[in-house]
Amino acid sequence: MLVTVNTTKHSGINIESMVADFWATRPRRLRQGRMVAGVAAGIGRRYGIDPVIVRVALVAATVFGGAGVLLYLLAWLLLAEENDKASAWEAMIGHGASSMSRGFTIFLSIVCVPAFFTMFDGTFGFVGGVFSAAALLGGLFLLHRHRADMGVPGAPTTTSGGSMTAPSYAPGATASTEWDPLGAAPLQWELHDPNEPVTVAVTEPDEDKTVAVRPRRRRSPVGGITMGVAVLTAAALLLSSSANSWLTLPHILGIVGGVLAGGLVVGAFLRGGRGLIVPTVLVGLAAVALTNSPNGGGAGIGDLRAHPTDNLQPSYTRSIGDVRLDLTDLKLDKEKPAHTTVSVDAGVARVIVPADANVDVTCTSNVGPVRCLTRSADWHDIDLHVTDNVDDAAGTIVLDVHSGAGNIEVTRG
Repeated sequence: MLVTVNTTKHSGINIESMVADFWATRPRRLRQGRMVAGVAAGIGRRYGIDPVIVRVALVAATVFGGAGVLLYLLAWLLLAEENDKASAWEAMIGHGASSMSRGFTIFLSIVCVPAFFTMFDGTFGFVGGVFSAAALLGGLFLLHRHRADMGVPGAPTTTSGGSMTAPSYAPGATASTEWDPLGAAPLQWELHDPNEPVTVAVTEPDEDKTVAVRPRRRRSPVGGITMGVAVLTAAALLLSSSANSWLTLPHILGIVGGVLAGGLVVGAFLRGGRGLIVPTVLVGLAAVALTNSPNGGGAGIGDLRAHPTDNLQPSYTRSIGDVRLDLTDLKLDKEKPAHTTVSVDAGVARVIVPADANVDVTCTSNVGPVRCLTRSADWHDIDLHVTDNVDDAAGTIVLDVHSGAGNIEVTRG
């Protein structure tokens, strides 16, 4: 069956035809150059773009809307691997064979459910989830509309639901026109692979030998230069933060994240900077977490140790660091409860209360384990309230303990 891609320019957009074209020549997940499942590498190869651009878009949609994870999982299930006859979901219903096991396919399908609901539970709520999903799908739509005849397309599938027939790229294979979406068989394309081994002749005194020499890939300096600029920027901003109240930790992280993201964009055109993906994501997540914290990232950096006996401060806070508050020697008044707040944006909050005091404590955490006297919880969005009274109490202590990202421990001494 001959499947062709409609690339005719016209004023209107035939959505049905475009969707059929995309499905018939949809990308295949690649084995080489992959970071997880080969989705970004396959899309990059299909449309002739750097896979880093696809990865940056997925990461951005994950951080600022939450749709990146769900759409990546769906692509993992819907796009076949380069040597498979069908995708994982097609194989589940008997339309071809896939190298992905049935059990793992079911597992990924189940993971899609919490990924869907998490998409609407991010920083920007429902609107952020919808916007990030629309941005990714819209970007894919534009790619196929304007670059359907570029790159190396994946193997098509018949519109009747039959099995997929992958084009052969094996050495010595003959060109076939059975699958010809771009008007030329894949083996007739004159595409040069910069990493392909080059055959050279080496002449020795007694005999000739032919060896394969793989040229060394030049390493792009974009990643190293960007990291250096990011570190210098962070150092300069931290030194200036004492004189400028606007330079709180979230703002500093946002600026550094912008530097790293700029390096990713430059690297996408110069084929470099892939090592910047993880630092950019971590800095972005840290900036979002600190922005949502009650301290706003402006409560200082470093550990705080306090062991009050008479004067209990209204709050003990840190942006980054550990706070340890020991109240075992605090003088209590039976008629007047003692109240304080312990808050850490990123770090550990530890409070030790006297064994002979009534305690009313509220523990909240965005991300991290919480041990709040008699109650414990893990993971995220934790809100525990505990009232623990003892006989013949010396007094009452009211605590509010919060951690943006880290541990909370409230114990008796």
